[in-house]
Amino acid sequence: MLHTISERCLIFKYAGEDKVQNSKNLITLLERNKIDFVCYIGTDNYYPCQFTVRRSGKKWNDIMKLINSIYSPKYDYAKSNFYITEELRRENVFGNIQEVVHCN
Repeated sequence: MLHTISERCLIFKYAGEDKVQNSKNLITLLERNKIDFVCYIGTDNYYPCQFTVRRSGKKWNDIMKLINSIYSPKYDYAKSNFYITEELRRENVFGNIQEVVHCN
């Protein structure tokens, strides 16, 4: 049984014509720095690439520096429910966080 984690995460989107390349560059940085995240890659020009990033024992300022080194998005914080997975690449989804949606 997988353990569901519920904690505050950083949420942001990359949009624009360079969104996919910027997202792939950030994915590489986050993986290299062992930061837990999920990124949903927008497959066409309409949908942005959306990230959810866990603090992963790091300081938020350090994580934001990494993100801003690629592109400076508008940030938001939200409580997210997820579990950590070993599967890092799924179709148009990258990262080791698998978000869980609870329906009542």
